[in-house]
Amino acid sequence: MNKQKQSKAQKFDELFNRYYKAMMSTALRILGNERDAEDAVQQAGEALYRHIDKIKTVGENGCSTFVMMTVERKALDIRKIKSRRAEISLDVALDRGVEMHVDEGSPVQSAIAALPPRERQIVLMVHGMGYSIKETAKIMGLTYATTQKMLWKAKNDIKNTLAEKGETQ
Repeated sequence: MNKQKQSKAQKFDELFNRYYKAMMSTALRILGNERDAEDAVQQAGEALYRHIDKIKTVGENGCSTFVMMTVERKALDIRKIKSRRAEISLDVALDRGVEMHVDEGSPVQSAIAALPPRERQIVLMVHGMGYSIKETAKIMGLTYATTQKMLWKAKNDIKNTLAEKGETQ
């Protein structure tokens, strides 16, 4: 190994050792699971190695920013790819820990449970998991307008169910 390649490898090792925990933390925050976060960090590492010459000294001003922006881009790319491929069923959404912030057996929860499956899934994704209507539409393979109409209908159905039971909002 020549001197230039050796110093490149040494610089990368120093960079990766110094920023690995922060990189994992950032990727985990964006992606929500360790396996995907590890993939993002690995992809970021590969990109950083290819561009290691842009870093004069590990730890200098801007080095951390460069590293963290690289891992953020890779994590966001992974999230975008996964959202394009994903079709989340209600069971999967519930397995991910959707929090509706209602007591078990509450009238609101009962009204949501009474919705048709697709409407229930939209309500859970938008109001329970925090997806936007646009993201929900993409995941479910629907148009934005259809998803918006189904969400509106689901909300009306919930209001009507609560009104029939004499529940106030």
